[in-house]
Amino acid sequence: MAYHVRRQLREAVATAVTSLTTTGTRVYQSRVYPFQTTDLPCLVVTTDGDQVTNLTADSNPQQQRETRLKIEAYARDTIDLDDILDLICKEVETAIASSSTSLVANLYFIGTQIDIEASGDQKIGKATLLFSTDLYTVSNAPDVLIG
Repeated sequence: MAYHVRRQLREAVATAVTSLTTTGTRVYQSRVYPFQTTDLPCLVVTTDGDQVTNLTADSNPQQQRETRLKIEAYARDTIDLDDILDLICKEVETAIASSSTSLVANLYFIGTQIDIEASGDQKIGKATLLFSTDLYTVSNAPDVLIG
């Protein structure tokens, strides 16, 4: 049995953004990963959920799932923190746009939010890249993409 389509999307995106110049293999798919200094810079790939529209009136209707995906880029406090976050964003946006995997290639870039998080003496910069895509399933098979 395949995984839920949201997980399939996260895994495909994580693969597409692994081995970028700045973040390397430090790509995670968990919201609760405790960062250490050696983990930065890194990326965290998550889905924020989906809005489902039934497209047919069958007992197991075809569904359009407008799915939101988030890639958070984290970097440590340096004099060039904004520049590092912008570089990571450029690498991520380029990797997504040039992906040959249909799940990834169909993502629509929505925008970016930049934040600085102060934790004790260390400041962590975070750039959140937001994407959206439509995934099509049948209600009794949320692990199978159609169309």
